[in-house]
Amino acid sequence: MTELSSGSSRVLRAAVAAIRPRGHGFDQPIDDAVLDEMQRYLARLPAPFRLLFPVGLRLLEWVGPALAGRHGRFSQLAPDEGRSVLARFQRLGGPCAGLVLGLRALVFLAFYQHPTVLASLGIDWQGRADMLTRQRALLLARTAGEPPS
Repeated sequence: MTELSSGSSRVLRAAVAAIRPRGHGFDQPIDDAVLDEMQRYLARLPAPFRLLFPVGLRLLEWVGPALAGRHGRFSQLAPDEGRSVLARFQRLGGPCAGLVLGLRALVFLAFYQHPTVLASLGIDWQGRADMLTRQRALLLARTAGEPPS
């Protein structure tokens, strides 16, 4: 797996803090797990994206706050300010909008697939798959005229 530099990781951590849902049962200490999952995915991107992603993060780190009239770096902002900077960065369009959209997609995918989040939402994908498999077996058995097992 290709590791991000410490600077890129710091920006990515700030993006996760700004993007991930909060409140309503979502205040779970899983940011590290979300970051790990995102890095596993990023390592599988095509080479051009893998090489340009850290460049986009650095651009967000230094240019993002200035565009939103803030001083300092993105990684130093509070999550609320980070959300504002991300919204402004996305409104720029082009590659900036693509970076923010990609970050949001990765954060939400990694966050909502975490086992504790799924449990808090009452989602049990494996249990659902097992139930549907049993129901399908019963339907197939009835259609074939076999006694259900």
